[in-house]
Amino acid sequence: MLEPQRMDKVLIVGSKEVMETTINTLHDINLLHMEDYTEEEEYFRIGKPLKSATSLSEKLLKLRSIKSYLGTNAGKYYPKQSREKVLKDLEANLTALESSVTQKMSEKSSLESEQKELAHREELLKPYEALGLSVDLLRGYENINVYIGTVPGDIEPVIKDITDKYEIFSAPYGKGNVVALLVEKSFAPKISEALMKNDFVEVEQLHESGDPAVIKKDLEEKKANMTAKLEVVNKELAELNQKFADFIMSSEELLAIDTQKAEAPLRFATSDNTFVIEGWVPKVDFPALKDTLSKATNDKVYITIIEPVHEKYSTEIEVGEHPEEHKEVDAPVKYNNPKIFRPIEAFTDLYGRPRYDEIDPTMIFAIVFPLFYGFILGDIAYGSILLLLGLLLKVKLKHNEGIQILINVMLVCAVSSIFFGILYGEFLGFAIAEPIEHGEGGIMGLVSFAQFYPHEVHIGPVGPFSLPIERMQAGGFHGDSYMFGIKDLLVFTCIIGVCQLMLGYILGFRNELKQHGLKTAILHKASWALVLAGGVALVWYVFPLALNQALGDFNAMDPLFLIGAIVFLIGFILLLIGEGAMGIIELTTPLSHTLSYTRLLAVGLSSVGIAFAINTIAAMLAEAGILGLIGAIIVFVLGHTVNLVLGTYAPFIQSLRLHYVEFYQKFYKSGGRIYDPFGYNRKYTED
Repeated sequence: MLEPQRMDKVLIVGSKEVMETTINTLHDINLLHMEDYTEEEEYFRIGKPLKSATSLSEKLLKLRSIKSYLGTNAGKYYPKQSREKVLKDLEANLTALESSVTQKMSEKSSLESEQKELAHREELLKPYEALGLSVDLLRGYENINVYIGTVPGDIEPVIKDITDKYEIFSAPYGKGNVVALLVEKSFAPKISEALMKNDFVEVEQLHESGDPAVIKKDLEEKKANMTAKLEVVNKELAELNQKFADFIMSSEELLAIDTQKAEAPLRFATSDNTFVIEGWVPKVDFPALKDTLSKATNDKVYITIIEPVHEKYSTEIEVGEHPEEHKEVDAPVKYNNPKIFRPIEAFTDLYGRPRYDEIDPTMIFAIVFPLFYGFILGDIAYGSILLLLGLLLKVKLKHNEGIQILINVMLVCAVSSIFFGILYGEFLGFAIAEPIEHGEGGIMGLVSFAQFYPHEVHIGPVGPFSLPIERMQAGGFHGDSYMFGIKDLLVFTCIIGVCQLMLGYILGFRNELKQHGLKTAILHKASWALVLAGGVALVWYVFPLALNQALGDFNAMDPLFLIGAIVFLIGFILLLIGEGAMGIIELTTPLSHTLSYTRLLAVGLSSVGIAFAINTIAAMLAEAGILGLIGAIIVFVLGHTVNLVLGTYAPFIQSLRLHYVEFYQKFYKSGGRIYDPFGYNRKYTED
């Protein structure tokens, strides 16, 4: 399960008389990942598409254009339709629907263009509105030049220095003024030069006549008319979409299937009379592929496995040259996970599909990610709200497959949050395991579950300890029972980090062993594992001495320190051999990556700290009369809503980061080819 499915590369050879039957059969069983043929031999050529390909492609193109214009939503539910009905509807509706949609889209485009033109004219009109002059007064003179534009300040003194034969109108506009200057043409060169030096920006001439206010009113009426017409066209397009949505989705699917089949020969090698197909099929599915294809073609095709090359029998006669290089490592990758983990494969694909010869981390991610999420959020109320929200969305968005994947992950994370919330004894930041004394404790001093939490738990040799885990307190012995607190959780997160990093090195060792051999696996992965293990032993011995200020008791011959030092030294030497100088530079990486796991505690503490602050402020407000009570309710609801949003987002990102950055980089390269069998997963049609 931690490896992708094993694949066989198969060769299918047949005469052209059964080529179409072969295509239909391969498409129906949806098992063969075809390899495109590249012309390398003189005898074989790339095949030609079936005769129907051109017609099907044209229809499919038309339909996808219609779908795009109408905005048909593929996320909705549409009942499945039979092939016969879809073909009949295609014949009856496609041409008429294309004509209607084209006409409506043309009308819509024309109206939108007119709207933009009107908006442009409105914009041009604004400076004329500010001046308040009739547009007719500003043009049509033989001996007078008219300058209309904006200037940052008062331009009149500049004009006066040139001539006193002018008329100027000015009004505030934007950050400066808009001016209309009328001056004799004989002064035009000097006036133009002066205006340019004073940052004059000319505005575009209007083609309208009359008062600007009247022009504006006319433009607004035209805009309103255009908007009304556009609404009618949009409504008609929406009605077309509603009426033909199921037809569009089912027809598109059927045409996509038929086009895929018709163009399949473009991937084949063909001669005058034969065709050859190469492709990959899951090893467990090869018998089904062979039997189904043989029956469909009455044994008129030859099917054999060409990769992996089988081991030669002792009596087998050498019939040809063996391939110089084994190509199985290039096989497309199909996941091999149990059904319950398949939604998580999307998160693996987000990082990159595993290579054919490396470990698939999907199952590890599926188990550990929700635990990290719950460890951080850890609140019964927040987890319950997420659970209810997830169930609601699961019902409302049941036809959206992509969203369903996220919702399923959200539900598992919500359950994990409730579980850790019970362990922490937290409900909206209240300590539910705290006994109520003098009206305080528990949930608002009203409800306490202290009696349900044990105080002398024994798990094997561990105990007695009490529950819940108090992550807001230091922890330590209370009487004869130990209470786990923040310092214990801090150590625990480091242990989690060491365990996951060590698992990463072990998986990396396996990958390197398979890909590059034992020597590379030891030098590049075992070396890091030894450095990590030795480093942990050294820290485990030295850290308590430093914490208790007892470094004077340091004993270099202590077995823990001595073994740790030897293991670390061996790992370091191997690292130098394998990684060279880069090994020295990156020597502290295991330490920094281990400490990175403390974010599991830090992010969770920030969330519970905010919740505690919200509760405290709300309690203080509630004591200040009726207005205070209203304020307390607002602070409580709004505060916890914001905290829940942050508390939902942050654990997701941090858990994802710990996997993608700290864990995956120890063993996972990704970059595998996605297994994409020749076929179609029907959603809107049935054969």
